[in-house]
Amino acid sequence: MDFMLALAGIAVISIVFLYISLAFRLPSIVSFLVIGMLAGPYGFALIENVDSIETFGEIGIMLLLFTIGLEFSFDKLLRSWRTVIIGGLVQLVTTVAAITFVAQALGVPPASAFVFGLIISLSSTAIVMKVLQERRELDTLQGRTLLGILIFQDLAIIPMILILPHFMGSGGSGFSNLPLTIVKVAGILCIVIVLSRWVIPGVLYRVARQKSRELFFITVAGLCIVIAWITNQAGLSYTLGAFIAGLIIGESDYNIDALSHIIPFRDVFAAIFFLSIGMLLDTDAILGNPGFIILILIIVTLIIGIKVFTGIFAASVLGMPARIAIITGFALCQVGEFSFVLAKSGLDAGFIPEMIYQLFLASAIITMALTPVFMQVSPRAVGFYYRMAPARNEPGSGSGAGMTDATGLLSDHIVIAGYGITGKSVARAAEITGIPYTVIELNPDVIRRERSARHPFFIFGDAMQEEVLGHAGICRARALVVVVSAQEAIPHIVHKARAMAPSLYIIARTEHVRNAQYLLDLGADEVISEEYESAKEIFTRTLRKYQLPESEIGKIVAKLQEWGYAKFVKNGQDGNSVPGMDEVLSSLRIHMLTVEPKSPAEGKTLADLRLKEQYGIADCGLRRNGDTSVTADAATRLQAGDSLIVFCSDRTIREIAGLFGQTYE
Repeated sequence: MDFMLALAGIAVISIVFLYISLAFRLPSIVSFLVIGMLAGPYGFALIENVDSIETFGEIGIMLLLFTIGLEFSFDKLLRSWRTVIIGGLVQLVTTVAAITFVAQALGVPPASAFVFGLIISLSSTAIVMKVLQERRELDTLQGRTLLGILIFQDLAIIPMILILPHFMGSGGSGFSNLPLTIVKVAGILCIVIVLSRWVIPGVLYRVARQKSRELFFITVAGLCIVIAWITNQAGLSYTLGAFIAGLIIGESDYNIDALSHIIPFRDVFAAIFFLSIGMLLDTDAILGNPGFIILILIIVTLIIGIKVFTGIFAASVLGMPARIAIITGFALCQVGEFSFVLAKSGLDAGFIPEMIYQLFLASAIITMALTPVFMQVSPRAVGFYYRMAPARNEPGSGSGAGMTDATGLLSDHIVIAGYGITGKSVARAAEITGIPYTVIELNPDVIRRERSARHPFFIFGDAMQEEVLGHAGICRARALVVVVSAQEAIPHIVHKARAMAPSLYIIARTEHVRNAQYLLDLGADEVISEEYESAKEIFTRTLRKYQLPESEIGKIVAKLQEWGYAKFVKNGQDGNSVPGMDEVLSSLRIHMLTVEPKSPAEGKTLADLRLKEQYGIADCGLRRNGDTSVTADAATRLQAGDSLIVFCSDRTIREIAGLFGQTYE
């Protein structure tokens, strides 16, 4: 097929499938694998010879490892060394051991079983981090735990690249050259230290002084290629050399700029790599044999089951509570992108048979596609676990009666769920005013740091659990402040606390306005929306740029709060139920209507317009001759050029716009 026609076909297929993947929130990596399957020799045969595209794919993996090296920080590793080293090591070792044991039980030779254990032990940093980023959970406890384990896996790729050739060589084992390899690695590490400390920073400094983006980019790319070539000449892989190059530049002051130059090229070449992997999947052989399909389903089940279990176990070893451990296990259930690199090297060495490689490809693609689904259902698995396996060392009942707790004789205290920035602020304010408080926190490091003679009432646990809330004295507390970072846990905490303490005053924080009514229905008395509060702050600062007096700004903001904040509390000021949050979401906002000459509103008072009686607009502001009044008198007679400020929905503003001689589309 004509090369340009093939590229056009791949482009069309890519656009369609990437659009579909965004609609169903599938990882882009899975989309590229499927696109490769369709465009390859076993699909539409747009490209029959994949050798050339594999070369571009290898460049993509080099750039991927290069960017990992750029982003890697020894300081970051030292700060989270416990999660990275202990958690990552436990997860990797237990996964390798479990896969090796299962493979040997199925009749696989020991060396091959160990190789498959190493390959399958890796998880996808790209997929997990992307899902966490979309859910805004990167800075949560589960996000930091997952990041630490994935960092260890990224580092583990390097020794895997070194030792796997000794298993997958001509004899399948043989370690006679291993001492020489270790010497080479030691020599390369010495070169890395010399280059990173005394050579590369000086070179990049002189290049950066020229202020040429082209020169800087060519220098960075050239360093990556040269170091990768030197590493290959030492008998090691290009990918290892690319990682070392990224590590060298990453320790300099120019890592951010270098990363911004490389990322667009990395994404393109990495996409080509996954396309080439998808092209290698023989869909005819697999789909045409029902036995293979059943075997793939068994392999997928084993991989997901083992990796979920080992992920849970690793997080538990770190001292994480059940919720974080379960979420961690479900997030690590897939096969990683670098597993393809290791498996492809085994295929090229003749160590992995073609059909076994095909089974691996199909199974890996399925586990990747299922990752967002497993991460989505993990909170439900947490809820199921808490219902089926409550804490055994705490007596409990549905009402929480009879529970012992750590708060002693505390009563009328505040229970703070979550000890982030907001939780700390609430605790400090309570200390200043002399109000007793109890903190429930999931992070064991925070508990170890804060629990002391001065702060005795710090409880380690998950506020979703009835036993933990009872231990915090929820039934005698006056207020509960829910400021945990995990958004999916907030509704469970509110619902559980309301069931245990009907008279408790509950204040919950949420990110989005759309969640407010749901939390109010579950039992929250007030909901603080970060989205709404940030909008109010931006609005206030914008008004200052127009040099309005602070007194006027204060009145406008107070009126804005009066109009909008009632939607975030259970009852209005008059004790009656306020409209639901669906009304807020139907474009309820501030509008400005200008009185046009000879319009029906000109010369009439606000009382004459009957805005409250006919349209439900309680009050409004008036802007006349550059002056703004937050509350307009009902007897004020409108003049042409006046601007009326109202707070209502788009539908209402369209109904009343005709009175002012205007139209709203």
